[in-house]
Amino acid sequence: MDTGRRVAVWLSPEQVGLLKEVAAGAELEIVAAGSPSRGHSGGVAADLGCKSSDDLRGMLTSAQAELIVIAAPEAFGASANPDDAEAIAAAAGRGVKVATLEPIPAAALDLSGGWIAGDQHRPVDMIHFCPLARLARPFREATEVMEQFGHIRMMSVESWCSPAEGSLGSRLYSALELVVAVLGEAESIDATYVAPSHGTGVHSLPGESLRGLHGDLTANLRFADGRGAAVVASNQGGRWNRTVTMLGRAGRLRIFDDGFEWISPEGKKLDESRKSRRERADGVQPSHAVAALVDSLNRLLDPAIPDPGPPDHATLLAMSQAALLSARTGQAESPATIKHMVGAA
Repeated sequence: MDTGRRVAVWLSPEQVGLLKEVAAGAELEIVAAGSPSRGHSGGVAADLGCKSSDDLRGMLTSAQAELIVIAAPEAFGASANPDDAEAIAAAAGRGVKVATLEPIPAAALDLSGGWIAGDQHRPVDMIHFCPLARLARPFREATEVMEQFGHIRMMSVESWCSPAEGSLGSRLYSALELVVAVLGEAESIDATYVAPSHGTGVHSLPGESLRGLHGDLTANLRFADGRGAAVVASNQGGRWNRTVTMLGRAGRLRIFDDGFEWISPEGKKLDESRKSRRERADGVQPSHAVAALVDSLNRLLDPAIPDPGPPDHATLLAMSQAALLSARTGQAESPATIKHMVGAA
């Protein structure tokens, strides 16, 4: 497929099907592929019909592509190694867009590894986490309705996927990014983590990093002005779905992967929009995950669409880490305290 939009991908063997569908939907030509799984780079490249690469940093610094998609970073960006940040900066310096399905870096403490060096051109801002719910089609189409809806006093975010579509860390990060966009930074977070092994007699607790995090997590967020939010996230949910519910004086506004609905305080439906996904050439509808990623990558590569700017990485990583810490301590934790500890306050 010669589309003129070349992409190099770094993925696990389990993600081959997902990336094939995304490339087809976004009309991208996969020219190189590699995997962090030892010995699998050749296999994933053969499955995708492209050149093989064994080195992600090398891919970032030399791949002849307009876009590099990091679907499975593994160790990359999961430590304070400055080589990773330098490789991202090198890609950006060549005019290559870098998209990731996982948070990079993966913890607030790792920001010190060269990611926030520089005043205006920081490596952390050169990575585009995809897809962010805030920038997804349903949220863009509901912008006017949200303005009419007015003040939001409470919101909940449900974010589900399968392991091939992302980690629990990616679902938590994206959900918190939306909460911050709507309500701001939380004052405290009280979270519970449940590992996939629960029920087998093993009680696991999360670490300090979002990388390699799998399972389920619930979090209650409190804000200084009295508002609240709840997040339920899992990468053990079978398939991709995102649902956001917002409550205010104007009633209840819910946003889904395919549209929104506005219910008045009296229970009357005031507005609704639900759109079906466009069928592929073979008549099959893409999954919500594929549709969301295709939309996100198309917007990233479209020079006519203004750059929305980077999210507040320090706040999001601090809130994520506060949730993981709370799950370990059993107590509410403060994101501001973590930001202060890592020097990002």
